[in-house]
Amino acid sequence: MRNNDQSIYSKLQRISSTLLINGGFLPNLGLYTGEMGLVLFFYKYARLTKNESYSKYSYNLLKKIQNNIYSYMPVDYKQGLTGIGSTIEYLKQNGYLNIDTDDILYEFDKQIFFTYNLPHLIIDKIADIGYYALWRIAGNSVQKDMIINSIIPQIVRVMEKWEASENITHPTVSFFKDIISSKKVTALQNRLIISNWFQLCRNNNSIEEQLQGYDHALPLPKFDLGIQAGLAGLGLSLISEIDGDDSWLSLFPNDLTQSKNESLLV
Repeated sequence: MRNNDQSIYSKLQRISSTLLINGGFLPNLGLYTGEMGLVLFFYKYARLTKNESYSKYSYNLLKKIQNNIYSYMPVDYKQGLTGIGSTIEYLKQNGYLNIDTDDILYEFDKQIFFTYNLPHLIIDKIADIGYYALWRIAGNSVQKDMIINSIIPQIVRVMEKWEASENITHPTVSFFKDIISSKKVTALQNRLIISNWFQLCRNNNSIEEQLQGYDHALPLPKFDLGIQAGLAGLGLSLISEIDGDDSWLSLFPNDLTQSKNESLLV
């Protein structure tokens, strides 16, 4: 083991201990600053350390999140249903969960796809629904054809009007248009969707740039607990330095209206 790896493992141990002790005090259930971010961290940490106790912790925390989701929970990606649902799909598609996502996400689909009148939502919320839809069609959902033929075209129409009003062209809109043009998504195309989506997210993500100058000899900063500006986010980045897998960045697209210089982690 390299000396740098030893330093990273030491910091990861401290991060995991802090999150285990304080995990019940996060402000919400969501992905960016809430408990779903801890689920993601501990599943990846369990795989790195080959310690099943962390997987069990993640699973129990996920069950707690499921039991506490309520019918009027916000749809937004950062703190609400679409981010939680997308993370569940990520965990399934990457072998962390052995579940039927159509079963666990049945109520998510109903609330996200059929509760809202898209033209009356702000562009951020429409994009959030689009991100979730993307993860659903990249899996093996029986809802795939419905999402491709009904939900995605609605999202594209509204986004095109937004592009026209702002006089811009955004790569996310083009990405969704390409999905529609493919008509039918095969199993091979499923993998290509996520691969291409990951590249798009990575090209517009500043997390890696921020961590290039991080000195592992320094004490842990006084972060919040979650992923956004938090210990779970730092932990995920440190895990990636060891195992080389930064696919979790595909869960963190830049917001449509966010400046490219703004950061998900600071």
